[in-house]
Formats: sequence, structure tokens, C-alpha cells
Amino acid sequence: MEDLISTTAIDHRLKWSLGHAESLAKRGKLPHYKLPDGSIRFRWVEIEALIHRVPVANKTHAIESEAAHG
Repeated sequence: MEDLISTTAIDHRLKWSLGHAESLAKRGKLPHYKLPDGSIRFRWVEIEALIHRVPVANKTHAIESEAAHG
């Protein structure tokens, strides 16, 4: 079984401000597990599955379009 990781570990891994992962979990935006002591933990594979790659627009095409209409 994969280890559960803390809210702080998620914040660090995703370069979020501290407390952001916990806030999202409490609002039901991230899948999480609540331990008997009330702390929140995550499975990285579940968080990773929510991350989508967003392609960057083709800068060359944008520059050419700008020059043509410029």
C-alpha cells in the first residue's frame, strides 16, 4: 500500500502556499483521507491524476500573426 502523505508535502511538491492543499481538501476539491486524529492525508497517485498538462501556445505562430496584422 502506498504511503499517505501530508498536506504540507502536497503543498511543497506542487509549490503551493502552506495550507492550500488542506483548504482544498476541506472544500471537497481534492481526494483525501481523514485520520482518527483529524489530520488529512493524501495518496500522490490520486492527486497526480487530477493534474492536467496544458500546452503552451505556439509562440512562433503568435509572433508571425502579430507581424502580419501589425
